Amino acid sequence: MSFSSPSQNEPSPKVAAFTTQLQGNTLAITLTGEWVVSSLCGVEEALNTKALGHTGPLKVLLDNITRLDTAGALCLNILALVKKQQGQPLELLTQHQNYQQLLVASQPVEEESKDSKSPSRFPALENLGKLVSSTLWVFGHQLAFFGHFCTTFVHLIANPRRMRLTPLVFHMEQTGLRTVPIVALLTFLIGMVVAYMGAEELARFGAQVFAVNLLEVTVMREMGVLITSIVVAGRSSSSFTAQIGAMVSNEEVAALRSMGLDPMELLVAPRVIALLITLPLLVFIANIMALAGGALAIWYSMDLSFMAFVDRFHSIAQIKNFFVGMVKSPFFAIIIGIVGCYQGLNASRSAESVGFLTTKSVVESIFLVIVLDAMFAIFFTTIGI
Repeated sequence: MSFSSPSQNEPSPKVAAFTTQLQGNTLAITLTGEWVVSSLCGVEEALNTKALGHTGPLKVLLDNITRLDTAGALCLNILALVKKQQGQPLELLTQHQNYQQLLVASQPVEEESKDSKSPSRFPALENLGKLVSSTLWVFGHQLAFFGHFCTTFVHLIANPRRMRLTPLVFHMEQTGLRTVPIVALLTFLIGMVVAYMGAEELARFGAQVFAVNLLEVTVMREMGVLITSIVVAGRSSSSFTAQIGAMVSNEEVAALRSMGLDPMELLVAPRVIALLITLPLLVFIANIMALAGGALAIWYSMDLSFMAFVDRFHSIAQIKNFFVGMVKSPFFAIIIGIVGCYQGLNASRSAESVGFLTTKSVVESIFLVIVLDAMFAIFFTTIGI
């Protein structure tokens, strides 16, 4: 964008130039010629050297300019900003309205100096407020994202033909079938530890037989679903964020939107629905493996046979403990899937952003799973289950 001076009747030289005149302590700089991008080379550096070398007030007169564009206006505005930061005023004077508007439009954004910022009287309280505010903002956006998923899920239930079975089965294999070995091994070992430590402690009171009761409550009600959800959060939530984040950085998600396709339906729904199906199955497998590990530890520490363990477990097992553990799994699956997909869609085009959000999704999903598990424990205890 450029403007020509309406008051110039005779053609002026196209070369940008300036003259200086000292008026008392004020240095007056008169600009002449065309101050456009093609003629600024050399004269811009000379102007900056002259202006920055003067320690008093300055005024720059623009009325003799025959042409001014955004490059020239930006050059003058940057010079004025530098002098302002040095505490030395610089005035840009012109009577041409077009020049004035161009100078205003091309003003650079002045960053607020940290030193000029008034110190807070309560910095710890201010930081706490910022943390709470940012947390509530993120929570609100994730809640809106969850609402969008619920709408899409209901739409898919009402129109089953829109469900893409190929990605659904693929993600069921990735989040379920391939997670079975690590979940089974981990819960088997945890069941052994819980049963062995419980038997050792109860042996002091001659109540080793109650180690089976401890194992039943611990595994069926809490440990099975919690450990499985943490493993799936670390494995699947990070995978969702990395996959979708890579698609965002490669502009594949933008391409989907430009074709009128909903990323929620194509990318998010298959992943979350796959977790809703596979996580309860993984919890059931985890419970079986944890009980098997506990039976092995009790046999080793108490010399209680496997059949005796089964009889004891059958006599004391309560279906409500199994029910409580299984009821939690769909809620944990939704949390893990929503957090992983949300962070992936929020990635930018940099690899650093994808890596940071992948770590963030794992930490956040595990944290929310533990918080929700604590809320479930309080709720079921309150209603007497």
